[in-house]
Amino acid sequence: MQVAAVMARRSTCSRRQVGAVLVSKDNRIISSGYNGSPPGQPHCIDGACPRGRLSYDEVPAGADYNAFPCIACHAELNAIIRAGYSATNGGILYVTDEPCLQCSNAIEAAGIAVVQWPGME
Repeated sequence: MQVAAVMARRSTCSRRQVGAVLVSKDNRIISSGYNGSPPGQPHCIDGACPRGRLSYDEVPAGADYNAFPCIACHAELNAIIRAGYSATNGGILYVTDEPCLQCSNAIEAAGIAVVQWPGME
C-alpha cells in the first residue's frame, strides 16, 4: 500500500490523486499506475480536463464520469494496461482509493483476484 501511496503523489489529476500497484500471486510487483492524461496529451493540472475545471459544488466527488467527462486514465487502468492479462490474472491490486465502476469492470476483466484499499471492509 505504501508503494501505491507514492504512485498517487505522481498523479497529474487536479481533483484526485490515486495510485495503484499490481502484484502477482507470489507478492511481486508487476506494474503500477496513477491518475493522469494519456501519454503525449496535456495534463489535467494544466487545465486540459473539462471535469477538473469544475468545482466540487458543480461536480461532487463520485459524480458519473459519463455525465462529467474526464480525460485521465485512472490509476487502476494504467496498472492493468502496463501489465497485460497474463500478468494480471489471479493477481492482487493495491489502490489508494476505492475503484470506480469503470475501473471495477476493468479489474474484473483482467482477472485480478483481490483488490485492497484503505478503509475497505
